[in-house]
Amino acid sequence: MNLLKFDVVSIGSASLDVFFQSSHFQLVEKDGGVVLCERFNEKIEVEKSMISSGGAATNTAVGFARLGLQTACIAEIGQDIGGKVVLQELQREGVDISHMVKESNEETGISGLLISQDGARTALVHRGAAGMLTVNDLDLDAIEAKWIHLSSIGNLELIAHIFDVCAQKHIKLSWNPGNWEIDQMVSGQLKPAWDVVEILFVNRKEMAQLGNMDLADETVWKSDWCFVGPKISVATDGKNGGRYCVDGGCHWYDGIPVAVVQETGAGDAFASGVVAGLLMNKNIEQSIEIGGKNAAFVVGHLGAKTGLLTKEKLAL
Repeated sequence: MNLLKFDVVSIGSASLDVFFQSSHFQLVEKDGGVVLCERFNEKIEVEKSMISSGGAATNTAVGFARLGLQTACIAEIGQDIGGKVVLQELQREGVDISHMVKESNEETGISGLLISQDGARTALVHRGAAGMLTVNDLDLDAIEAKWIHLSSIGNLELIAHIFDVCAQKHIKLSWNPGNWEIDQMVSGQLKPAWDVVEILFVNRKEMAQLGNMDLADETVWKSDWCFVGPKISVATDGKNGGRYCVDGGCHWYDGIPVAVVQETGAGDAFASGVVAGLLMNKNIEQSIEIGGKNAAFVVGHLGAKTGLLTKEKLAL
């Protein structure tokens, strides 16, 4: 059997993203938060709109490919126009699609993203085929990879299988769990083998959920995350930067000031930049700098992939 060789394989969700940006969206403070309020049964004018592929697997796959890495994407799509858009965009970016799964009985997932003037968003999500990926859909024996980047997939058996494959084949695992995985860890249904995880990405809210931990709590980081967690743990906090833990030490990194157009895809851009840096033998500080620049450019453009940087633009 001829193995397909890649620097990184991105596994997770794929969808069709439809962006609407408008200064007419009405944001109202209520119950300690901000809600989007619009009149029902009326037309709402938008200044900008855009349709593109989305989902963490495709966002990170394109991020890796633009940084010069041999990349494959594994996600599930429907046999419809949305699926065709996803495949065409991945192919155009040089991402291998030979292991993409086409579901005949479900539509490609779709997200309607309502973007306010300040870049905040509300997402209307139909997961469709994006939530149907199973162990039977993966043939990782046919793939030779240096890294696997795993984002949210909503399937305990599949997560365990990918962890096992990484351990057996000595593949480095980058993991960016979603809300579903965080909930499963909190409930005890998901107990990851942390020694398999090369780098973990969570945001500040997810970190708090995982262990009632605050980003600023030095003692928590040193006790729980630096010694018994993944080899590298990164907690992001948007424009404020974040914190990473490696080799028993905890460090802050700064955010990059930028005029925000929208925030969709920022986390995926950051993760793909960091992992790409590590694949290029950069140290963790340099890799986080690459991830930060990638994320800053993404939030400055409409769409999750529009602002993703190339190796040339980063002068790598």
